[in-house]
Amino acid sequence: MAATLKKHGERGIALIVVLCMTSVMVGASVQMISQTRRETAETADLGDGLRALYLARSGIAFSQALLNAEDHDYDSLTSSWADAEAVSARFNELFAEGEVSIVIEDETGKIPLNALINPDGSVNKGLRDMLLRLLAQPEWNLKEEQREEIVSRLQAWMATAAPASQGSGSQEKTSAADRKGPFQFPDEILKTGALTRDLLYGTTDQPGLCACITLYGKGKININTAPRTVLKALFPGISEAVADQMEQFRSSDNEKLSDPAWYREIIGTSGLNPPSDLISVKSDALRVSSTGRLQGCRRAVTGVLERDGKTEKFKLRFVGMD
Repeated sequence: MAATLKKHGERGIALIVVLCMTSVMVGASVQMISQTRRETAETADLGDGLRALYLARSGIAFSQALLNAEDHDYDSLTSSWADAEAVSARFNELFAEGEVSIVIEDETGKIPLNALINPDGSVNKGLRDMLLRLLAQPEWNLKEEQREEIVSRLQAWMATAAPASQGSGSQEKTSAADRKGPFQFPDEILKTGALTRDLLYGTTDQPGLCACITLYGKGKININTAPRTVLKALFPGISEAVADQMEQFRSSDNEKLSDPAWYREIIGTSGLNPPSDLISVKSDALRVSSTGRLQGCRRAVTGVLERDGKTEKFKLRFVGMD
């Protein structure tokens, strides 16, 4: 009798041990399955993200090829590259999966900040006056002394190149932290102390000056694509009514836009005329914003395409991810 009870007790303990071990194994299996699923999903997201990135970068290359294939005497807001929807549609026809949105913006329509100082070291007075008129517009609510201070600081920075140290017949390059002279990236403008980050990049209540100034191009402004604020800065004393007329004139597919002096049909030859050496009708630098989307993943790439001075073909000058 006692032996029988002992045997039943051992069986009960064994059953409990088996149940405990089974519970632990089931719990571990569930956790392992869950982790495997999570890692699989993360791997899939990573793969889709990379593919979305390559789609976006392909949008930059596609835009470069598109621009280099065009042959025309002038660029305007009616040029084929300015139609973002049509450019994006042409690109997306090439791919069965994912989609890309491409927006091409003319940098040459902005004020070329790096041309503020002429090659001989003198101040480009026409460009300096343009900057002052731009800053005087109500969008930025700046006092006269503030405007003068901003332009003076930019001018001083551009005119001062840090001397390179010499040694054993070779010339060492100036470090990025000490370098002055032409700006390479927008953030370098902040080093001058002339502009605050909010003034340069804008806020929810105020546009940024970066929409009106550029570090690219050959020192001329494309009158056919310049934003309204730049157009008003380009023509001293221009009225809102005349600005409306000019915008309407250049928004049409008009062959007269190939002539840099087409504006005279609207304002004549009065004192409103800007310096002719500042005006162009060709785009020498364009900013491409390409956004790739695939399976819920989004990747954005920005590139600046600039004409090569020799071949006049567009070369990739800068590329970065947003």
